[in-house]
Amino acid sequence: MGCFDTVLIDCPNCGEEYEAQSKGGECTLSYYTLENCPMDVLEDVNRHAPFTCDNCKTKFKVEFKTKIIRQIETSVVEIEKGIIYKEDKGGNKGG
Repeated sequence: MGCFDTVLIDCPNCGEEYEAQSKGGECTLSYYTLENCPMDVLEDVNRHAPFTCDNCKTKFKVEFKTKIIRQIETSVVEIEKGIIYKEDKGGNKGG
């Protein structure tokens, strides 16, 4: 087994925490959130995407360039200045 880092991602649908592994960066068995994760770690965070939430079975991935979490089947959750917005299928943002 090799070393990796873990990025903690909240499911965009139910908020359940998901642990995604990344082999980008130094791989020091560190834990990060999307807010404090180094870009080199984020660049490899989708190695096992799409992720499936254990709680609600929603499939999602991380778009690391803009730090947007997108659900593949339903809505979009955007992290913007520490606020999480959820868009419905009509594109309307809500908090």
